[in-house]
Amino acid sequence: MALVLCLRLCLLPLTIRQLRAMRRMQALQPELRRIGNAYRGRTDAASREAMQRETMALYRRHRASPFGSCLPTLLQGPILCSLYYLLQALPSIVDGSREPIGPIDASVASHIERSRFINLRLSDTFGTVGPDARATVIATITVMCLALIATQWLQLHRNTAQEAMTAPQFRVQRIVVFVFPALYVASGLTLPFGVLLYWVSNNCWTLGQTIWQIRMFPTPGSIASERRDRKRHDRENRRRAAQGRPSLEQEAAEQARMAADARREREHRRANGRKRTAGRRGRRGKPGLERSPKRG
Repeated sequence: MALVLCLRLCLLPLTIRQLRAMRRMQALQPELRRIGNAYRGRTDAASREAMQRETMALYRRHRASPFGSCLPTLLQGPILCSLYYLLQALPSIVDGSREPIGPIDASVASHIERSRFINLRLSDTFGTVGPDARATVIATITVMCLALIATQWLQLHRNTAQEAMTAPQFRVQRIVVFVFPALYVASGLTLPFGVLLYWVSNNCWTLGQTIWQIRMFPTPGSIASERRDRKRHDRENRRRAAQGRPSLEQEAAEQARMAADARREREHRRANGRKRTAGRRGRRGKPGLERSPKRG
């Protein structure tokens, strides 16, 4: 759990870059759909190459990358695999059937094996413990899956642009929400308990990060963005009311009224100008503007 905390804090700059890359990609979705519609139904190599060339030019112009959001996740892969390998090897290092792994020799491995979290060792699995300890494993897997489902649900139903919810990809994403928890359950029953602790801590961090992201950097056109704009609107109206100033709606109505008055004043001045010009032409014996012949 401390490993997750240190790792995610170190990855925080990359995570912020990931959020910015995701926002740039979301802003480019209308342009990407336009390019896709322009080449829809074309299967020849030249059309596919032209579509790819336009897409990459769009990415370069806006300094966006479709793979920018994958880096923090990929960096955690080797750490998770190393943790699994180490915890699985601890019993063999203790009994001497396996060589030490770096500084983890038999004495260190024995010390780790004697320590427990709740009622489990870090190397224990669902199949190697009793009924009471199995309940702890099931509870850990449950929390891990619930955190993942909540994260994906918030991203799909609160932080997705409403126009993107009608796309076929959105229906596929809704199905995937329940696919990964099923994989978690299947793999969680065979993983060491220390890996489960790492995984559940990482999922809880991701859930908190997602809540913060949706609140501070919502996707334009999403439900979260509309709620943030509504809250800012209400907060500004309360601040104006406390200062004795008109609300945003009253100010907009006053500006619209002033613009309409100015427009009517300009039209009135133009009409008076035309009348004065017609009067001067009439006094000079020239036909008025209304009766002037049209020129070819």
